[in-house]
Amino acid sequence: MKKPNFANGHDYFCMDCNLFFSVRLHKDHIGQAAFCPWCGEDTLIVTTDDLLNHCEDNDTDPVNFYHAFPQDEPIPQSCTGATPLQVEIIIGLVAMRKQEKLPVAIDGIAGESESDRDIVRKVFEKLHITETGGTE
Repeated sequence: MKKPNFANGHDYFCMDCNLFFSVRLHKDHIGQAAFCPWCGEDTLIVTTDDLLNHCEDNDTDPVNFYHAFPQDEPIPQSCTGATPLQVEIIIGLVAMRKQEKLPVAIDGIAGESESDRDIVRKVFEKLHITETGGTE
């Protein structure tokens, strides 16, 4: 088996659906998928470079597609400076705090490190995570 095109284990990204997917082609078929199995469109991205170009063309920070990049490397071209692993941790902590009806605050997620607070602040901004008082 070949290595997937994206770190999330998928080979394709549909620009119309904003979904990652993989397909298993018949063993006699040479090539790649020609269209998205969900929407039928053929606007597929198959490399991280093309995904980064898509983000640039659409004025979107690549942190929105953090799963597509290697876990322990900063997300390329993201203003956040975060790695996908850091983004997963931030999202997990936010979800846990909201579930427990605890305040969601940058300082509460990042701790005391100024650089960590800066990363969390930027991730909150780019992923549209809002700070709460614990009632949401």
